[in-house]
Amino acid sequence: MKRRSLILATVAALATAPMAHAQSGGTMAQVKESGELRIGVASAEPWFYKDPMSEEWTGVGVAMGKRMADELGVEMVPVETSWANAVAGLQANQFDIMFVLDPTEERKNALAFPGNPLFYYAMGALVKEGSEATNWDDLDTPETRVGVTLGTSLDRNITEMMDEAQINRFSTNDEAIAAFAAGRVDAVVQFHPALVVQYARLKMGEVLLPEPVNPVATSAGMRQEDSTEFLNWVNATFADLYAAGIPDELFDEYLASKGIDATGIPGLIKEDW
Repeated sequence: MKRRSLILATVAALATAPMAHAQSGGTMAQVKESGELRIGVASAEPWFYKDPMSEEWTGVGVAMGKRMADELGVEMVPVETSWANAVAGLQANQFDIMFVLDPTEERKNALAFPGNPLFYYAMGALVKEGSEATNWDDLDTPETRVGVTLGTSLDRNITEMMDEAQINRFSTNDEAIAAFAAGRVDAVVQFHPALVVQYARLKMGEVLLPEPVNPVATSAGMRQEDSTEFLNWVNATFADLYAAGIPDELFDEYLASKGIDATGIPGLIKEDW
């Protein structure tokens, strides 16, 4: 029995050795060994969109993941999650990176973020047509019902900014927009690129950039680990892609795929605003 147990233990150790080696070497070693770059995806246009018929994922975040996977010579694999579960999913090694994840102080305590931004956007609101609101204080009234996506940086921002408004939290951007269309909320707060897509689809309300309008840098979250190889590579890659205007290029391509003219729409490169 001892001999048999020893043999089984040896076989088990050999079977798990490659993954253990990859994990001990960090995310980059794991990606190269598996031949896959797993990206977290959560329903939120224009970053991530799952076609209900083909179940194929597209969007700016998906295109960015594909571009970076190609640079590594590996396959990009989307792994479905939610914004609220993104941090836990990364920590549990369910996926390797999640794009368009803002580096809030809370997330920095749990994840690693590159120093260079992925791109920039601004907080906006979809409001009822004819609204006289021009700044965030105009929306912070007891009778105003504001919709926001649970677990996002916007959820945190609105909670900190608004003392009077009724804040309604939804699992996805689409659920928040559906509530607006049904008249269950008076405004939906999302970043301006998402609102552009939502408005083009909904054809109701008005997109407002309440003052003050501040560029918000978004990023990508990764696991905290001893090896910095993957983090350093992502950081350098982000700098190169931003300098080349790639975020705007991917954004325009996605808008075009939805039949939306990108002319006059603020892009993702803040220097061009």
